[in-house]
Amino acid sequence: MGIIEFIRDRARFYNCPVCGRSLKGCDVQVLSHEEERFHLQVTCAQCQVTFIVVLAIAGGAVEEIEKVASEAAMEPVVAAEPITVDEIIDLHLYLKSFQGTLTQLIQQPDHSRG
Repeated sequence: MGIIEFIRDRARFYNCPVCGRSLKGCDVQVLSHEEERFHLQVTCAQCQVTFIVVLAIAGGAVEEIEKVASEAAMEPVVAAEPITVDEIIDLHLYLKSFQGTLTQLIQQPDHSRG
C-alpha cells in the first residue's frame, strides 16, 4: 500500500466540507508531489463535489507511512465480535465510578510485571 492508498483509507475519518458526510470511498488523485508535500484532488463519494487538499507530511514520514501501510496490508484481517449491550453498560458503570485522569484511564496494563 502506497501513500495514496493510505490517504484514501484515512479519508473516512474526515468529512466533506460541502455536504458534511464522511469522505469514505472518495476519489483521490495526486495533482503534484514535491518532496513531502502533496496537492490532491478529492471528490466526495456522496455529493460529488471536487476540492483541492494540500497535504504536508513532515520529517520523512512518507517512507514510514508507506512501510507501516505495507506491513498492515500483509496482516490478516480478523473480524471482531460486535460490542454487546452488557459491555456498554459495564463500560458506563466503570467510567461513572472512575476517579483519575484521562491518561490513567487509557494507560495500557504492563503485562511484563508479574
